[in-house]
Amino acid sequence: MGCTVPSNAGELANRLLLEINDERARYRLPGFRMSPELTRAARGHACDNANHNRLSHVGTDGSRVGARVIRVGYDFRFLTENVALGHRRPEQVLKAWLHSSSHRQNLLEAKTTELGVGVALGRDGRLHWVMNGGLR
Repeated sequence: MGCTVPSNAGELANRLLLEINDERARYRLPGFRMSPELTRAARGHACDNANHNRLSHVGTDGSRVGARVIRVGYDFRFLTENVALGHRRPEQVLKAWLHSSSHRQNLLEAKTTELGVGVALGRDGRLHWVMNGGLR
C-alpha cells in the first residue's frame, strides 16, 4: 500500500527538529542532528499508521521501533519513539509531547544524539507524526 506524504513533509520535519532543539537548549542539552536512517524508519511507521488510520507504537506487522530502525541500517545503543496524530503544525506536536511525561522524557533524553521525523497523511486528512531518537 502506498503512502501519502505531504508535499511539505521535509519542511515540517525540519521545523519540528528546530522546535525540539530549542526546547532542549532551555535545559542546556545539546541539539539533535537529523539522521537519514532514523527519518526513513520514522516515515515508514508514520505511513503504516496513516494507511491503517491508527495511532500506535507497534507496526501492523507487529514490529517495534528497534526492529524498524535495524531494517533501515541504524545500529543503535539507545532508542526513543514518539507518535502523534492530528496536529497540523510542528509547534502543536511538540506541545502535545511536552504534556505527556513519557514523550517529554524522550525529547529531553540526554543520551540521544540523533533524530528522525516522519509525517504522513491519513485517508481522513489527518497528519500522522513519528519521531525516532537514537544513539549509535
